[in-house]
Amino acid sequence: MLAKVMLASLKTRRTSALLIVVAIAMSVLMIIGVDRVRHQVRANFSSTISGTDLIVSARGGPMNILLYSVFRLSDPTAGIRWNTVEYLADHPDVKWWIPIALGDSHRGYPVVATNDSYLTHYRYGRDQGLSLQSGRWFAGADQAVLGSAVAARLGYQQGERIVLAHGASGPAIVEHDNHPFTVVGILAPTGTPVDQSVHISLQGMALIHRGGAYLSGMPPMPGQALDKPDSVNAVMLGLERRMAVLSLQRELSRYDKEPLTAIIPGVQLQRLWRMTAAGENALRATSLAVLAVALLVLVSTVLAALEGRRHEMAVLRATGAGRLAVYTVIVGESLCLTMLGCMLGLGVLFAGQWGLAPMALAEWSLRLPDNFLALRELPAIGAILAAGSLAGLIPAEKAFRNSLADGLTPRN
Repeated sequence: MLAKVMLASLKTRRTSALLIVVAIAMSVLMIIGVDRVRHQVRANFSSTISGTDLIVSARGGPMNILLYSVFRLSDPTAGIRWNTVEYLADHPDVKWWIPIALGDSHRGYPVVATNDSYLTHYRYGRDQGLSLQSGRWFAGADQAVLGSAVAARLGYQQGERIVLAHGASGPAIVEHDNHPFTVVGILAPTGTPVDQSVHISLQGMALIHRGGAYLSGMPPMPGQALDKPDSVNAVMLGLERRMAVLSLQRELSRYDKEPLTAIIPGVQLQRLWRMTAAGENALRATSLAVLAVALLVLVSTVLAALEGRRHEMAVLRATGAGRLAVYTVIVGESLCLTMLGCMLGLGVLFAGQWGLAPMALAEWSLRLPDNFLALRELPAIGAILAAGSLAGLIPAEKAFRNSLADGLTPRN
């Protein structure tokens, strides 16, 4: 009977009830949506590189090295000389190495010059390796392999001829149109900056930067080799023993041939999360403020409706209903509205992430979750439901006191 009373009451106040449901849905959408984006961004950043023990670069800030070598979010510093790269490759503690040379771009997308080790040893996510969606890995100085996002956005296929430009960001300084590249492969999507990159060989990078690479027609300088670069911007290292990470890091910091900095990617990622904690807390505070407003709307609406329900409460009391019954009706209505708001908010969020998932992966290399509700979100939903139920306590107590004072003849 009490359930019928609640449903009938909500039906008579459907306009105000709908507004409450929408307000709660917006708060749930913000709270859970912000948490999902925050969690997914962290997961994407953390999964961008996996299994790499050290990243070695020229002397510079550790965070800047991580940003340009892994995420392509900063301009590279001075390079490491090639003889230093060979020293790293021959080091007894090094199991594999991946050279990274940056500085060029194609229509706004960074160009990464590397070697076959990139395809063989680069790992992301849970130790996942790179794979080709179509074609093959480059085998010559005039071949390029595209990330999936580059190919999708620019509409490139195998056999396409592209021209690179000098300059890693912003407008191109000069185009290397005397040495075009042929697209021979497209990588499978990874949800990492790999999708946003154009990959060429170190030999290709060396050729376009020598012997008239800048449209000057000048021959290479004496002593310059045409099959390898003079320097690279970073070298990713996988070690034979994890125990050797700190000792090799200290050794490279004292390397006397040139100043080097070796960073541990996981350590720098933790620093990055600490730097962004303030922004995350601000987003959480905004979401909680929206929820507080929604609950205030719930309380004020129920309180405002009590004057019109005094006769209803009086009749309910006359049938023998006690305090528990009155509380059940009022608090049950608040809980029902809160539950409907949570369901609506989660439904809109699920529909939004399902619809935006392809664009988020293509535009920002961000993999959106495909679940309706995650286990870690249950405490937040439970807290919202509890808060919605508690919001009905004040109106319930007032309704009970009114029914005691009014009897069967409530005041108009």
